Amino acid sequence: MATTWPFIISTASRSNSLKRRARCAFALLLAAVSLVSSRPAPACPFCKALKPTLSQRRAEADVVALAEVVAPGEDASHVKLHRVHQGASQVAAGQNLSVPLHRAVRPGELLLLFGTSNDEAGAPRGAAAESLSWHAVPVDETSYAYFARAPQMRLPSAERLAYFARYLEHPDALVAEDAYLEFGHAPFDQVSEVAHLLPAERVPTWLADPGVPSYRKGFYGLVLGLADDPRQRATNAELLRRRILAPEDDFRAGFDGVLGGYLLLAGPEALDLIESRYLANPRAADGDVRHALSALRFYREFGRQIPKRRLNEALRQLLARPEFAEAATVDLARWQDWDAAEQVAALYRRPEYAQAATRRAIVGYLLACPEPQAAELLAELRGFDPRGVSEAEQILTTTGSLPKAQ
Repeated sequence: MATTWPFIISTASRSNSLKRRARCAFALLLAAVSLVSSRPAPACPFCKALKPTLSQRRAEADVVALAEVVAPGEDASHVKLHRVHQGASQVAAGQNLSVPLHRAVRPGELLLLFGTSNDEAGAPRGAAAESLSWHAVPVDETSYAYFARAPQMRLPSAERLAYFARYLEHPDALVAEDAYLEFGHAPFDQVSEVAHLLPAERVPTWLADPGVPSYRKGFYGLVLGLADDPRQRATNAELLRRRILAPEDDFRAGFDGVLGGYLLLAGPEALDLIESRYLANPRAADGDVRHALSALRFYREFGRQIPKRRLNEALRQLLARPEFAEAATVDLARWQDWDAAEQVAALYRRPEYAQAATRRAIVGYLLACPEPQAAELLAELRGFDPRGVSEAEQILTTTGSLPKAQ
């Protein structure tokens, strides 16, 4: 997105043409957003720190092998290959290689080596081992066995996730992290399919355990929300409600997943609490409000109990906070909540909402709104700030992108 607004020469003919192009561009963008939102989410919405899984690295690599460090070196280390999983035409078990590992290693250490062709350097697939880029992962007998038995990426997601479910929070740190990453990369609908395989009795303990990395707890909050048994759902809802009400610092990693799970379990009751505590509370910490907004977006796509109109009403509460008005306005447009047109337009004239991105979101909302009232409100804003509105329309037309909802 452009960071500055170009100067616009105001003429009647150019202005009318620009309005039409901006309105059309914004409407097409909203239509595209609607199509995307109807598809499965590309990954768990509350999972953070999503680096590649071991299985993903295996699928991308030309060579995958178990190796032992023979002699560490600064630029390259000497290793001996014990087993080759992929790339038998390029390397062989028992072979010694000198490879740059870009990490400290010690003699006798076991490594999973992933060698990938460097296409930018012109090395073709199947190139000699010396021309590959290498990534090394230290392993022991436990983590290596976990990797060796892991299902291939080509298998159905339900089958793959059933394998990784048993390794969540495994005592081996590498195994526990990789199992979490497998679920983090999986679409929400696929996670839902295997939710019954997750250890429901252990997830609450993981959620409360300070030894569990905080970034994983959003996923575990969501998992609690996927329970099927009515009694378990009631228990989980009460657990998450207590966690929401517990005093915490401004930033709580994974709190959006806790809120999302609670929405899945308690529906309207959960929304009432989240709205009063965060969305409509001017004293709510910014971090908590961001988590609440993330949970609301998730529920809008995947939830079923709460009517869309009620979700719209909750989101509108954020229009009262200038720091969240841009994000709320963009989401209201995406959700096609045109009943908020007058409320959104009124923000443009208020000095605390004078940020360029916020005003651009307001103009974009009014351009996308099909109601006759929106055109009248936008005409009033052009009279109030002709240059500002014209520049906003120009950016919406030339960049081909929605204002970014934070």
